Amino acid sequence: MRELNIQGKGKIDCDMILSALLGLGADPEEIRERLEKIFSLPVRLAYETQEKKENGLRIAVSLQEEIGQKRAEAYFKDIEEESRLKENVLKMTALIREAADMPEDQCFLSLTGSETSLVSLTALAIAMDQMGFSRCGVCELEEGFGIGKEKMIPSKEILGILGKSSLLINFSIGQGENFTPGSAAFLAVYGEPAGKTGGKRIAGWSLGVSREGKEQGMVRAVVLEEEKDTPEKKENDQVQVLETNVDDCSGEQLGYAIERLMKAGALDASCFPIFMKKGRPAYMLQVICKKENQEKLEDIIFCETTSIGLRRYEENRRILSRSFKEVTLKDGHKVKIKICTHHGQKFCYPEYDTVRKVCEETGRPYRSIYDEAAALAGGFDNDI
Repeated sequence: MRELNIQGKGKIDCDMILSALLGLGADPEEIRERLEKIFSLPVRLAYETQEKKENGLRIAVSLQEEIGQKRAEAYFKDIEEESRLKENVLKMTALIREAADMPEDQCFLSLTGSETSLVSLTALAIAMDQMGFSRCGVCELEEGFGIGKEKMIPSKEILGILGKSSLLINFSIGQGENFTPGSAAFLAVYGEPAGKTGGKRIAGWSLGVSREGKEQGMVRAVVLEEEKDTPEKKENDQVQVLETNVDDCSGEQLGYAIERLMKAGALDASCFPIFMKKGRPAYMLQVICKKENQEKLEDIIFCETTSIGLRRYEENRRILSRSFKEVTLKDGHKVKIKICTHHGQKFCYPEYDTVRKVCEETGRPYRSIYDEAAALAGGFDNDI
């Protein structure tokens, strides 16, 4: 898995971020072609690279026009293959519009001609789509704080955008504004706090710098890569564990909470009977999840139970290598099978949901369908 790590110093704009991504290997010709396809406009990317891995870029488009959110959405309406690209671009434009307190039908964004334009934001999204990073970690960034000659720093727009992100910002009194609405929106949509990277190697890096020569800043993009997976490494995994004790929750309430947690992406959710202080019988709700789902699942716990606090910590787990396939029963019904392997042994487990569905459709006992599906998956057809 390849991760992008972004560091910034001084002024940061969209062109600088895109320059750094091009330095890492994003294809400028493909970006240009996809921009022309989406916007039906001639596009020119003026891209320069230097020996010190410093890259500068400017996107040149002839048309100058202001647009609103609905017009922005219209450009992507008929481009189904760009669905993820469309989602991320419109998230960025929505952040900029909401931060500026603009209604959807009012013009708030340049189509072209500015580093914070719809074309520039789309170019960034295309580059990220090309590179296929598993995540984008953003190191703590600097932003000015105070009263400038003409306005408060940071501006209302920048505060609004950064306020909806999880990024860590170091505010410095007396310093000027470092973000543009476009760069702030990109980092808010794609980025998350870098945190600890763990044991990874540096697979590449690049600098994006301003071509203007004034108010110089820089963006450094570093690609971090895990070691190639081995069978032993695939079995090791890191997860987040969430725990809370509740003594005033009904069984039905906890059961519904577990259903919601599992549907929202929990890897597992369980309840354990415990005794709390003063001999009160209670339950401990434990949830295992991935880091990216942690906050969402915490919100569900607080919403659906009587918990007023929870414990959260990271754990290592060992999991067997697994794959999935379907088997066809003698009566034609299909059952999904989870196949795990360990030291050359193969274990086949029919998936509950599909076994249950066949039971409901045929009236056969659960065990009968489970055993037949497991035997078929294990190659024991003659024993059925």
